[in-house]
Amino acid sequence: MRHVRNCFALCTLTAVAAILGCHNILSVDNPQAITDKGADNPLLLSAVAAGAEGDFHVSMDLASIFTGLLSDEFMHVGSWVEWEDVSQGRIRPNWQANATFANTYNDAENGLLLARGTSVLAAQRFERVMGDTAHTSPLFVTVELARAWTDLYLALGVCQVPPAAGAAMVSDTALFKQAADTFQAMIPLIQAAHFANAADRQTRLNQAHAGAARANLMIGNYDVALQHAQAVSTGFEYDAVFSSNSGFQNNAMSIQGNANYNRSFTIRSIWQPMIDTMASEMRDPYSGQLDSRLQFSHDNNNVRGYDKGVDGVHKFYSIVKYSSYASPIVISKSSEMNLIVAEVNWHKGNFQAALDAMNINRAAVGLPAFTLPTSGDVSTQVRDMLLQERFAELFGTAQRLNDIYRFNLITARLGPGRATKLPLSRMEQLANPSIGDGKETCPRIS
Repeated sequence: MRHVRNCFALCTLTAVAAILGCHNILSVDNPQAITDKGADNPLLLSAVAAGAEGDFHVSMDLASIFTGLLSDEFMHVGSWVEWEDVSQGRIRPNWQANATFANTYNDAENGLLLARGTSVLAAQRFERVMGDTAHTSPLFVTVELARAWTDLYLALGVCQVPPAAGAAMVSDTALFKQAADTFQAMIPLIQAAHFANAADRQTRLNQAHAGAARANLMIGNYDVALQHAQAVSTGFEYDAVFSSNSGFQNNAMSIQGNANYNRSFTIRSIWQPMIDTMASEMRDPYSGQLDSRLQFSHDNNNVRGYDKGVDGVHKFYSIVKYSSYASPIVISKSSEMNLIVAEVNWHKGNFQAALDAMNINRAAVGLPAFTLPTSGDVSTQVRDMLLQERFAELFGTAQRLNDIYRFNLITARLGPGRATKLPLSRMEQLANPSIGDGKETCPRIS
């Protein structure tokens, strides 16, 4: 089980310093120790940017686990009370800030808050060192995009979050708006930045448009969301990158949700009857065909004793997409943009156009096209198709909780009396002078 991570930026810089120490970049007794002033060296600035983006990446696994546990996506099948509480929708307001057992929802949020802080400090460093040229640097683009993505993921899972270090809490809606504004502001900067080639520029433009599309969708700016979604290149994918090199770089989704390692969470039981354990894939509820986007293995014969979770009680379905410590987690991809186009059309009552956009994704995996219902509540039926497609495309990527939250489906999917989102981490409450203990006013209970 991984302990709380050290700052990825610091580790990245340490590695760079070790490699370049023989060139006397830093005049210190320990060639691996990097001072704040030393990190201003132009040769190290690319490592600063990589570290900021890396901090965001390695926060994605815990964010995906704990938002998934609170939603209808995952269930805890281990022995940790903190995980079980979230899985049951119970959030204890007085959980200690630093539990003996790490990797609670507090740690998930603290990792994202750390990532945002790393990005902010990196941007300030570039402005200080580069001066007027900072905003045309791809390095500045990297850290500002990482900051915006971090805001977006905080808003997806947490009901109230400070928008900056030391600030008072704002609603998730306000933080979505902050992310949307940052992504929008980055687009002209990316267009003017001095990238080495057009492909690198397009990659960052795709990331900015994808983030802006999602953030604007969440705050109801549907026309803006549509414009950004349609600007993303077909085939685009932006992944959070993990590694088997060291614990803080490992993907905890594989450590805890794959049979090769621990078995502390699995897909929630409401989905399990749809899994074909011989084919190791879930069946699409609309066609009955296997859906290759949802792959789960199960030890039918209990040959290895992996048919149950660590608790020895609940069935365990191993998440195939996270089979390795180094398995990436999708941050965004063009198939998500198709679903944003579909949702915008659904909101506008253009149901056939919504289905057409969904059917692009279904055709890509060999599933039959949706057809427009001819009776009943067509709007609700198309919405349910949309949510099923979002589940299939975005499974295990920290988006499901916000989907059932924003469509007011927590009670329908999971029952009453559950927290509808995660509260702000206790460490942030206690350490932030603008917040303090017991000042939160959410989450709402289903």
